Amino acid sequence: MVKVLCISGSPRGEKSDSEKMLQLLINHIRKFGGEVELIRLADKNIMQCEGCYSTTRDGAKCTYPCIHQGKDDIGEILEKIISADSLAIATPIYWGTSSALVHRLIEKMTSLENNREEIEKKSGRDPMLGKPFALLCSQEAEGASMGLSHLTWALSGMGFMLLPWGMIFKPALLNRKLVRAGLRIIRERKFEWINNTIRLAARALVSVPRQLEGFSFDDHKVKEPRC
Repeated sequence: MVKVLCISGSPRGEKSDSEKMLQLLINHIRKFGGEVELIRLADKNIMQCEGCYSTTRDGAKCTYPCIHQGKDDIGEILEKIISADSLAIATPIYWGTSSALVHRLIEKMTSLENNREEIEKKSGRDPMLGKPFALLCSQEAEGASMGLSHLTWALSGMGFMLLPWGMIFKPALLNRKLVRAGLRIIRERKFEWINNTIRLAARALVSVPRQLEGFSFDDHKVKEPRC
């Protein structure tokens, strides 16, 4: 069964508009036969990244497990990322970027990216490369595009694969029943289109790993240079 790791990056947890979008995604993932695990970053202790990568020219001090293994919850989260087949992250948008919780996770994921080949040898699978991902946020257009673009740039650089319609945002107003009722009256169906896009993303998160099973994006002929 395809395992989809869903990460809620809102400090408000299940009360947040972004997690409501994530819950809709989760419902569809299960309908398409996927196995879901939900992590709320607000419930986890993630220590600040200490920038180990930059302390040596070759990045050797950025290790996996992370130096904070056993001191915070990052080891548990990173292990779940390794074992997952797909990834979905939901976040609020603050001043054109994702929440501080998501930022901290992305920074700590450098320990996976920096030790990809070693992890693959031990676990039998690359922790990131070619894994489909989708992003969801509740925010208006400009802030959403900035925040989602930043996350996409980071995750793609790590080797994850963005799905078609994989950056989904919903204006917070569309979560209000009165607003949706009014839109139905005037036959405006934007919220229906957004919800259907979430459904399509869920289908892809489950089906694409099956289609790519056995394929490797890297032939390991050239070792990545350290900058």
